[in-house]
Amino acid sequence: MNRFSLLLIFLFIATGCAMQGGHSGSGAQQSSSPLARFAKSDIDEVIEIHQQRLMSDLKLMMYKLYLRNPSQRHDRDIRDTRESVDRIFAKRFDHVFPGLEMADPTDLIRLSLEPSYEGDRVLAFTVGLRRMLMASYDNRTEFYYLTQADEQKLYNSARNIEIAAWLLAERRDADGRLLLLSDSLQDEQRNLSYQRLFGQMIATQDNLAEIISHKTGRLIKTVVVKTATVMFLPI
Repeated sequence: MNRFSLLLIFLFIATGCAMQGGHSGSGAQQSSSPLARFAKSDIDEVIEIHQQRLMSDLKLMMYKLYLRNPSQRHDRDIRDTRESVDRIFAKRFDHVFPGLEMADPTDLIRLSLEPSYEGDRVLAFTVGLRRMLMASYDNRTEFYYLTQADEQKLYNSARNIEIAAWLLAERRDADGRLLLLSDSLQDEQRNLSYQRLFGQMIATQDNLAEIISHKTGRLIKTVVVKTATVMFLPI
């Protein structure tokens, strides 16, 4: 057996061992095994760093939405907001919460902003976004020489974040009241922190899509998103 064959076998073993912990709850936990680190290239590290930043921003988004909409939190009588968010992100990204069993993540985003929905809107909105974003990483939390990210999925997910942000800012009940409060209204002190968070998440996905596209030489098919049609892009 030649040295190249031995290296391939070693990489398969290293990747397989490390990936047993590769589907973490938050989408941001990484293996610290030296063996796993050896099986990573520079681009793999870049992908994981972007994903960690993305999930950190999404977690902060959920926390802020709960603070802005305290009546929405399903466990508000049991624990404080920080603990509530921590418990949710400690679960696997594909954890099925009661009432949120639908398979398509974007359906969850839509559901969270339907006037007739009576559940925890913040939970449904965040779970839908989280599942959609993890799908753009092929539901992986660790990457190795033998795995890669898809630049088109990353790009599409960035456009879907734009649509989700538009829905959050626009969807209202029959009386014209926003279903979920986010950025401040006109009669309040101006606060665009949610807009900035959405912008950071979009930039993270777009930047990574460009990096992967440059590395692979594959072109990204760009689209013009028409938010009014509420048509999410496929992942």
